[in-house]
Amino acid sequence: MRLACVTMVWRDHHFLDLWIRYYAPLVGRGSLYVLSHGGEPEVARIAEGCNVITIPRDAPDEHFDETRWEMLSDIASGLTRYHDCVIVGDVDELIISLTPGESLFDHLANARLGPVTAPAGYELFPEGVQLLDLSRPVLQQCFAGILSASYSKPGILTAPARLTAGGHGARQPFDLRPELALLHLRFLNTPELAERRRQRRQIAQEASAGSDRNQAAFLRGWRRAEEVREKIAARFHAGEIVPSSEAPDRARHVLEGARKRKGGGYQFSVPKVRENDFRILLDPALRDLF
Repeated sequence: MRLACVTMVWRDHHFLDLWIRYYAPLVGRGSLYVLSHGGEPEVARIAEGCNVITIPRDAPDEHFDETRWEMLSDIASGLTRYHDCVIVGDVDELIISLTPGESLFDHLANARLGPVTAPAGYELFPEGVQLLDLSRPVLQQCFAGILSASYSKPGILTAPARLTAGGHGARQPFDLRPELALLHLRFLNTPELAERRRQRRQIAQEASAGSDRNQAAFLRGWRRAEEVREKIAARFHAGEIVPSSEAPDRARHVLEGARKRKGGGYQFSVPKVRENDFRILLDPALRDLF
């Protein structure tokens, strides 16, 4: 199988390094596509051997996220013409197979995939407040997460598709594959992430200035990063613990019952998933993946 992975990055050097170290052994650096937003030299250094595409970085506006995901959709869609499968997502998202001993590549190679597929998404949270030891695998230190409607993202393509802003939905119906898990890493305990949340809050505020768009929806997670983190953390700590071996069936039931159509897109309903969300506990055999 020919598999490509696509992401876009600005300043998130630690995440980019982790993204490459996870996906490169699966597909090779030559099948990784990194859109460097602003063309930072450090991004080029970390992504040496990958396909680095430099994108100009303009001041953000109210269409910032739509523009970004229209471009990511275009690039990923184009790559499906030369690859059997393309994964597209943000640099702080990694997709794993929940079957111990099975790589993501092996799972996809043996799967019968439709044009667009979503894994079940989980927001990873550390158990305590201690900082991560970056010399050790992340999943050995942060091995539980709360089921997320927003991050059950349809980012596995076998044919051209149009994804919605943030990659949280698609313009066409898509399949769900909860045997795969998208792990969202934005809440890891590192000093870099605290600064990242501050920068994103500032970008969102600047992009929203003077806009008449619905401020409750536009880049909400960036503008209200700390508030969002506290709310999701409360759900995480209150969530029922479900072993990763049982999570696919549980996630399928919750997510399939939460499908909705919003405007011209298809996605999962956040309120409906919250009614039945749970905390996944990763099998110890999965905790060396990255």
